[in-house]
Amino acid sequence: MFQSKGFHYFLISFLVFLLFFTPRMFSPMPDDKTVSAAQMKSEKKQKEKVKMTVEYKGKIYRDLETHYYLFSTAKKGTIDISWGPDTVGSDYIITDKNWSAMYGNGAVLPAGDYMLVITSNPAESPEDPSLLTYHFILKGLTFKEAPDTSLPKLTIESPIELVTHLPTGEHDVTFQGCSDADSIIFTDEVITEQLPSLFEKSIHFDESTPNYRAYRITAANESGNSVNRYFEFIYEGGISQ
Repeated sequence: MFQSKGFHYFLISFLVFLLFFTPRMFSPMPDDKTVSAAQMKSEKKQKEKVKMTVEYKGKIYRDLETHYYLFSTAKKGTIDISWGPDTVGSDYIITDKNWSAMYGNGAVLPAGDYMLVITSNPAESPEDPSLLTYHFILKGLTFKEAPDTSLPKLTIESPIELVTHLPTGEHDVTFQGCSDADSIIFTDEVITEQLPSLFEKSIHFDESTPNYRAYRITAANESGNSVNRYFEFIYEGGISQ
């Protein structure tokens, strides 16, 4: 009788042990990589909820260059943007990718995808130097992730001038340069052409060419930030438009 009763107590105790401890014994333990990935995800999510101050600095050619910085906001916020001490002669707008709305300092910006577009201001920029320095400080917004404040490098060796005067007669003009951009595009009123990182593109001028021609080279990095540089040609031997 004693043995049977003891066995009965043992069986109950064993079943309780299986019920409470077996899932813990056989459940998979997270490895270091899993823990690290979870921590990184948590930290990233936490950062996304914090308002950030973002500074955009660069140099831009007066009247003939535009810089685009892309960013995404997680929720509605009020734009607080100011000019740094070295900013003279440049200006900005904030717009969506379709240019359907424009926003300035103090405006309420809904959550979404936007561009900070930086240009020169002809009313404020001096004639010399042609290369202007800018510094914009953007606050008051909650970003989905930290905006990329870098731009691709675009080096143009030819033509030397952004505005070129050509006399009468035939001319061949070569666009030659290099860039570290992910995408380089050459555009005029007729064609759009992808260029390699080291590029050389020739344009012919003759009596059938319009007396004014404009070209653009766009260099964009992986995040979508881009530089638009414009080139104008005033051709005395061309056709009046």
